Amino acid sequence: MVAHRTMRIRRREGGIALLSALVLMVAVLMIGIASTRAAIQSARAAGHERDRVLAVQMAHAGLRDAERDIEGGAAPGSARAAAFASASPAAFAADCRGGAPYDGMCTQQAGADGVNTVLAEDDGPAVLFGRFTGSRLAEGGGLPQQAPRYLIELLAPVDTDLLYRITARGAGALPGSHAALQGYYRKPADGSPGRRVGWRELGNWSASYLSQDEP
Repeated sequence: MVAHRTMRIRRREGGIALLSALVLMVAVLMIGIASTRAAIQSARAAGHERDRVLAVQMAHAGLRDAERDIEGGAAPGSARAAAFASASPAAFAADCRGGAPYDGMCTQQAGADGVNTVLAEDDGPAVLFGRFTGSRLAEGGGLPQQAPRYLIELLAPVDTDLLYRITARGAGALPGSHAALQGYYRKPADGSPGRRVGWRELGNWSASYLSQDEP
């Protein structure tokens, strides 16, 4: 009788131990799954941030290319270079579609939406990086899916200096990663080199760009 009771107790203890081990294993498994998920999400967020930084860098490259364009680019004696040097009103179109050689040269737009909409057009008048400067992007891995593009607006002069507003867009290596910057370039009327006097990033540009593809 005593032996039978002892066996029952041992079986019960064994069952409790097995249940406890199973619960512990499940807990460890859940912790492992949660840790792996957190690591994956962290890596994904870091990847998206790196791609956003690349898009901003490409937009900066677009700004610099536009500044070289204003200074004469690869053809300082061209009609385009002369138009920038003199701020010739005839070279700047209200819709930025003046045609060659004045592509991407705009009169001052009434609001941000106007220039942003034109810049977002993949087949629009925005100037492709290097078109008028001969500049080339570096080759190698991790390159953007699209080359930078820019538009240049003629603004009212500051004292005797010419003032241009550049809006440039850049892309990352992943689809849906885009950034846009806007800078101001002040160029002395005597023809000496100008300088950038400020810039800012345009907020929510990725959403604005992607909305152009919606019906």
